[in-house]
Amino acid sequence: MNDMRVSIRRRLLVFLISSLLLMVSGAAMVTYWVAVKSANDAYDRSLLDPAIDIANNVTVEAGRVHLNLPQKALEALVFDQVDRVIYQVRSADGRIVDGVADLPPTPELATGQHLFFDTRYKDDPMRIAALRAANGIAVQVGETLHKRNRLVGEILVAALVPTLGIALVAIALAWLGVARGLVPLERLRAGLLSRSPRDLRPLLDASAPVEIAPLLDAFNGLLDRLRDASKVQQRFLANAAHQLRTPLAGLQLHLELLLRGTLPADVRAELERMHSATARASRLARQLLALAKAEGAPDHARDLEIVDLRAVADTAARDWAPKAHAQDIDLGFALERAVVLADPLLLPELVDNLIDNALRYTPAGGTVTVHTGCDNETPYLSVEDTGPGIPDAERAKVVERFYRIPGTRGEGSGLGLAIVKEVVDRHCGKLEIDACAAGRGTRIRVTFPAGVPAGQPA
Repeated sequence: MNDMRVSIRRRLLVFLISSLLLMVSGAAMVTYWVAVKSANDAYDRSLLDPAIDIANNVTVEAGRVHLNLPQKALEALVFDQVDRVIYQVRSADGRIVDGVADLPPTPELATGQHLFFDTRYKDDPMRIAALRAANGIAVQVGETLHKRNRLVGEILVAALVPTLGIALVAIALAWLGVARGLVPLERLRAGLLSRSPRDLRPLLDASAPVEIAPLLDAFNGLLDRLRDASKVQQRFLANAAHQLRTPLAGLQLHLELLLRGTLPADVRAELERMHSATARASRLARQLLALAKAEGAPDHARDLEIVDLRAVADTAARDWAPKAHAQDIDLGFALERAVVLADPLLLPELVDNLIDNALRYTPAGGTVTVHTGCDNETPYLSVEDTGPGIPDAERAKVVERFYRIPGTRGEGSGLGLAIVKEVVDRHCGKLEIDACAAGRGTRIRVTFPAGVPAGQPA
């Protein structure tokens, strides 16, 4: 499908530049017409003077016509340093009396009338001054157009060079003006592209042109409707997950009590499967609650707090150590102070999901290590494991909801890293997934924006 979108910048520039070029072309045509008229006015009189002198020196005696001018005087009349000058004298009956013979006859003229016209003589364009004297004699004097063309060229250059200069400056100013006029649109575009997909706050740009104010209002109305729909969906998800937690927890407790008693082997196996399924459902409900909390719109009523990642990870160590011990996994912590400005309710969800994800995919006898610290004043938290690792082609997909690598063992729901990604995005952080330094296993590293003063208490 062809892209039919049209650039406002291009449309404005094409209109302005084409308008300027059209005006310059019109000015050139008018200037050329004025230049030709001025050149003809300037030289036609000098061309008519020798025709008058020749006509005044023609006599008619006994029916014979004579040009009574010495040859030197005649040569002086038709001499020109630049152009070639010719003349012709015809009697009243059209016979050639003197001058060139191959010049066409004089146009019909009344006695005492003269005119100027353009013609060609021996393939040269010429300007002719023709007149008819009182005695009926017709005189034509013509010259080539070199002086006239030079004068026309000088007038065109004198008039059009400043015009072209002004046009070029106007085009440059139009280019800069259009670019400057579109800066607010570019700012709005950059602001939209820098937003998170779930940032549905209204667009507030006081510098936006009034011409796009209706568009901003319509777009903000759409954002309001999307925000309301998103809140309804999040409330439904949170309420559903919350309502499931209580019955699932009760069911899991009853199953655990039943499993403590003496049961036939087949009944115990069924109850164990039910208990495992109930535990997975409980975990899924908890993750859905965490996801709803992580992806919700930012709560501006609650300010972010200064939190030390080391304290969050240390709390997680006590919570996850029993499970790691039960799975024969060495859960280690290398914790250094790392102060961040964050939501204190979401950071524990991030750490818990990273550790839970690592424990689920690390085989017995493996290790999981949690690191916190600062790298060039950039706070970070990383979790390394000795599990099967994540292939390069799958690293961009594992942060999607409910996505699990095909053939992966374990009972994960595909929400752990999705929750981590949501929390990282909420804090404008960066999530990196790569292999451990040893070449096997997975290292997931989260970095947070720097800028918390080092002396601030956490």
